[in-house]
Parts: sequence; structure tokens; C-alpha cells
Amino acid sequence: MAQDDHSKIINKVAKEKLGPYGIVQKGKSRLWIDDQGWFIILIEFQPFTRKKGTTLNVGINFNWLNNEYFSFDIGYRQDTGFVEYQTDNQFMKEVELYCDKAIEIILNFRNNLQNNNRKNFILNYTFTSESLWGNYHKGTILGILGETTKMKNHFSAILNEEAQFDWIKNLQSQVKFLIESKDFIVEIRKIINDSRKSKKLPEREINLL
Repeated sequence: MAQDDHSKIINKVAKEKLGPYGIVQKGKSRLWIDDQGWFIILIEFQPFTRKKGTTLNVGINFNWLNNEYFSFDIGYRQDTGFVEYQTDNQFMKEVELYCDKAIEIILNFRNNLQNNNRKNFILNYTFTSESLWGNYHKGTILGILGETTKMKNHFSAILNEEAQFDWIKNLQSQVKFLIESKDFIVEIRKIINDSRKSKKLPEREINLL
């Protein structure tokens, strides 16, 4: 088997399984994206060094922070272990199961981020860094929904954090700007559009309300 033949199996199965749901491969990488405008669901078939196989990562990336890279803001490594290539048929069946698992998670994420569910889903989630990213994501969804006082409470907590690193300073500058903005929705939509451009995603209408 050629070195990258198992990757070809992943691509073939993922295209067949994920494609009907509008999920596309990012270039030639092992990353597949479900583009929902203001957020993206990421599906990653992550390799291991010196092993032919994959693990499964599925999570949500919010586009309301202008980064050129994709991040797993909610979700990440799935409890599926590492599947190692042994034969074509064996590996294909394993990847099919991974894709079925990914679709189940994707549909759940889509449902949780529908307009009627997204507030509680985001507010009830425990982020890796609650004091920074948790407050930012929770403050942002509250700002979108017009709950300005609660939004400012979350954003003010970020401003009270010690700025030990440049990325914290940048985050604080952004929340300060958003707190003072006259039209929160307009500014967040601009950030989302800029973030999408940075990630080389196509232009599309951003429906936040």
C-alpha cells in the first residue's frame, strides 16, 4: 500500500457520507467543514505520527473572532479511539462508522445552534477558558440577542483579566470596542465577514437574527 492510500480511503468515504449534508473538504487536508455562516462545524480525521490511520475530532468554530485559523471552540476529540489501517476493507468500514458518528454530532450541533436553542446551548457550555473565551462567546450571543447588560457583564470580566499575553490584549481591545459600539449586530457581522475572508471561506449572507 502506498503511503497515502489510507488517506484516499478517508477522502472517498467522507465525500460519499458527508457530501450529501453539504459538508466539504478543506483543500486536500483531512479537515472537512460544515459552513453555517456565523459558525462552522469542523470534522477532522486526525493522523498519528508513524501510524497509518485516524482519530475523529468534531467541534464548532465561531466566526465572530477574526482568526485566520480554525479552532475547536466547542467539542473536539471524540471517544472513538484511533483506528489503524490494516486492510482496505477493514479501514473503509471503520471510517464509515466514524462518518456516521460525525453526522450524528453535526446534526445535534446544528439543532443546538438554531435560533431558539443557541442561547442556552452556548450559555450552558463550559469552555476551556471560561474567564476569557467563555465570557467572550457568551457575551457575544447575548449581545446579538439584544441583552446588552448581560453582554457587558461578560465582556467586563474579560477586561478585568490580567493581560499577560498579546492575544489577551487583542481580545480585550475587541470587547472594549464592542461594548462601546452603537450597533452591535453591524460590528459583529463585520468581524464574521473578516474572519471568513481570513479563513478563505466564500462570501455569504450572515443571518444572526
